[in-house]
Amino acid sequence: MFPRSRHFRPLATLTCLACLVSVGRADAGWMGFRNDTSLTLVVQETVSTGRPGKPQKIFANETVRDTPPAGSQRAYIIADAAHPDKPLFTGRFAAPADGENVLYVIKSDGKGGLVVEAVKSPGGVGKHNPKR
Repeated sequence: MFPRSRHFRPLATLTCLACLVSVGRADAGWMGFRNDTSLTLVVQETVSTGRPGKPQKIFANETVRDTPPAGSQRAYIIADAAHPDKPLFTGRFAAPADGENVLYVIKSDGKGGLVVEAVKSPGGVGKHNPKR
């Protein structure tokens, strides 16, 4: 009677499977950047092919995070948003291992450059714990 309704069941099944897969991905470790400077920074990943990834602005005192594949190395360029063509920091950052979170804190070095410190925590930190 309704020809479009025959596509509903497979679509609903695929949606449920996608939700289940994304739940497992959320338990994986994450990595992020926190901007502890007074500048608006642009963080841009350089992909292994040498092409730059999409630049992301991080405002002062802002944190952004990602859930990359465990154990990979990722290269980034960090620049002032006012002068994106002049990098303040270039380096490789290790993605977190399974069950680990890594926050890279970006600070000014006082000489016009940046210092990046890694802060590691267990994978479950920061999640809601219903057993409390």
